[in-house]
This record gives sequence, structure tokens and C-alpha cells, in this order.
Amino acid sequence: MSFYKSLEAIKMEFGNYRFVWKAIKYHRKQGGEIVNTPAYIIGLEDKITKEVFPHPISHFLFKNYHRSSGSVNTELTVAQIIVPFLNFVLDKVNRELTEYTEISGLGDLRECHANAYLQYCVDEKSNKKKTLEIKENIISKFYKYLWDEKILKHKPRFNLVSVRTRKEIRKVYKLDFTYKKTDETLLRERVKRKDLVPQNHESNENRVFIRLEYIREVLYVAKHETPDIAFGVALQIFGGLRKGEVVNLIRTALKSQNGQEYGAEGLVLLIRDRQNDLFTRFNDVSTMQVKNPRDQSCLIDPILNYLYKHHIEVVLKKVKKPRHPNALFYDSEGNPMSADTYDKRFLKLKNSYLGMLLGTPGRYQDYLDFSQTKWRSHIGRGVFTNMCLDVGFNEKQTAVLRGDRSTQSMESYFDIITATFNIRKALNLLSPDKLDKISDLNMPSNRKMWKEVKEFGKGLGDKF
Repeated sequence: MSFYKSLEAIKMEFGNYRFVWKAIKYHRKQGGEIVNTPAYIIGLEDKITKEVFPHPISHFLFKNYHRSSGSVNTELTVAQIIVPFLNFVLDKVNRELTEYTEISGLGDLRECHANAYLQYCVDEKSNKKKTLEIKENIISKFYKYLWDEKILKHKPRFNLVSVRTRKEIRKVYKLDFTYKKTDETLLRERVKRKDLVPQNHESNENRVFIRLEYIREVLYVAKHETPDIAFGVALQIFGGLRKGEVVNLIRTALKSQNGQEYGAEGLVLLIRDRQNDLFTRFNDVSTMQVKNPRDQSCLIDPILNYLYKHHIEVVLKKVKKPRHPNALFYDSEGNPMSADTYDKRFLKLKNSYLGMLLGTPGRYQDYLDFSQTKWRSHIGRGVFTNMCLDVGFNEKQTAVLRGDRSTQSMESYFDIITATFNIRKALNLLSPDKLDKISDLNMPSNRKMWKEVKEFGKGLGDKF
């Protein structure tokens, strides 16, 4: 306890430090082997030298999340909430504001400081109800930890409340929060986009065709503006992959079916966590985790096969001095592409697509629709879900196709075989000869790319 107090007193007195979170790796035994394990710590950073000193409060992450959650992402989420809270308090102390003048360490924290921080999150950051609830839960757990470890001088007022998780309802201790929460009717937040179908077509009976046309338009832009991730985006759309699952792929993880090249008769992806093989240069691998290792079947579509071939025969051959011979996606330096780089490349694709819409006569409404909503690469997983639902799969079958963890059972195994077998029959592929179905909707049509796709199809001896 004295260490907590004295260290804090020194840092707060001079005001040259701030709290930070930091990704680390440490060695531990697992099954008789030494494993390099990722984790997060909380530290104090010297604002001048940028040197980071590990802080003993990191034990909160280790005790409550590292050993139990099994996910470094959970540790990061918690650190991203606790660190700003501590810096908020530290700033008030350094400015010698009322209610903070007597704080000399973590032991002096009270409920009023948590309430003040959350009020700041409402007034200055416009946090919505869901975000505030997450912060309330984590800060409450933090205070409970400080009390249980005999660090706090004053016992907080806790309420024992029921919280529903995916599997159960459990009792947790929650601080008696009194701050004024956000009036969400006053907030104007962009809607999170989960599909490529524009709002004015969502109820259209031909939205299956409309969606596929927009998919191909986005992928066409990707092929020309961000060719290094075009195939990855296609895998997200037609396979429901998360970005971390995309960058963890290697070339031998792609299994074409029925003896056909480039997935023309089906493509199965071996989704595995390959961080120790591909991303040893990083300490922070939170965005590159594979949540659920599995064998993932993709929806069959000629544009996916086309981009697969283009990626192998054109994109990969342009990579100079690849640092890993079996990686599937590379950055500009020849390293296996990280999730952060993938994000940046997708942002370029998004901006290029928006620019194309803005500069094309008759597409201004589409531009408004796509620019006024929030979407990143995860939209591909949403598109995949909506395609599965629109062609008749129920929620359980769709969950199986998405590779959701809760569906991994023997029954699910047979479901995925059946569902994959029916994909080709259920999914009506959109080709130029079907454009009459949507000819009155002022839809885009990339016939040049379709010509390339059809020529590729002839080369495989397969009719698309």
C-alpha cells in the first residue's frame, strides 16, 4: 500500500507523468513448453523522455482479466477505460481543483471522482448509454479491486445488481453513480452501416441483386485503388471474415473444392491464429487475434474467384523481397500485413469509393447514403450475414456460416455441410444478363470487369 501511495505522490507532485497502457509479451509455461504470451500493463510515462514505468495497478488487469478472459482484447478494452479515468483525476490534482487537493494516491479515490469523470464523458465526449454502462461496470470493478486489496481509505457505496451475460444472470457490485446521463435525443450520431444496400433499396424485393451489384462495384474500385487488399475484402464479404482472420491467412490455408482452381467450385478457408508465425515483430497483437479458429466456407461468386486468381498471379508477384514466403497479404515493406495496415488500406478504399460516387453523375444520393453512415472493413461480415438471411437461411444456419463460437457442435458440423451444399442453389448470382431485373433502378454496371471475369471463367472451363 505504501508503494502505491508514495509513487503516486511523486508523480502527482511534479505533474510530468501521465498514465498509459502498453502491450508486452512475457514467457510462461504451458503444457511443458515455454510460450510467448501477449498482455497489457498500465504504466506511467515521462512526458519528456517518453520512458514508461510499469505501475503496480497492472495487477488489476492481470487478476481480473488476463487469467480469466483469455483475450488480450479484453485487457486492452479495460485499460482504455481505466487509463483515461486516472489521467482525468491526475489532471485535476495537478491543477489543484476542489475535491482533488487531498488526493495523494489511489487510496484517496472516492465515488465523487468516478461520477465527475463520467459526467465529463457525457458533457465533453457525448458518450451514449451503452458506452457509459461499459465504463460504469469497469470502473466499479476497479473500485471493488482497490477496496479488496486494502488500497482505498474510504469504503465506496456499492449496490449489488443483476447483470445478464450471454450465458447467465450474475450478481455484481456496482458503484452508486449519481451523475446526469446523456439525453440521447439530443445526440446526432451517424448510423453504423451493416450492409451495402442503400437505404432507399432496403425494402426492395430485388435487394439480393442490388447488393451484389454494389459489392462488385466496391470490389472493382478495390482492385484498381487498393489491389493489395481487394481479395481480402472479397473474403470478408463472401466468407464473413473479421479483419484479424484475414491477415492471419497464409497461402496454404485456402482450399479450393472439387478439383477446380481458385475456388471456382467452392472455397474453404482454414482460419487459424498464426500470430507467432506472422507477427513476431509486434508486441501489440490485440487487433490480429483470431476469435474462433475454424474451417470457413465461402459463398460462391465469380468475382471472388477472379480476385483470388488476380491476387495470386498479379498482386503477390509484385511483392519485392517478401519477409515471409507463405503470407497471403503484405505491406509495402514486404512484411505480413498487420490489421492496422489493413484498416488504413480499407480507409483508402472507402475514400476512393466515396470519391467515385461524388464524381459520377446521378450518384449523389448514393454518395450521401454512404458518406453519412459509419462503416469500416467489418461491414463485409454484415454483408455476408444479410446475404445468408436474404437467400433463406435461418438464424442458426447463418450463425454456423459466420463461424460463431456458440454454434460449434456436432449438430452444427452437419448444418454447415448442408448449408454449404445449398449455397450455390440458394444464392442467385447477378450477371449482366440479369440486369433487366434492376434496369429501372439507375444501378451501376461494370461491364468491363464482368468481361474480364467471364474470360477468366472460360479459362477454367466453368460457366459463370
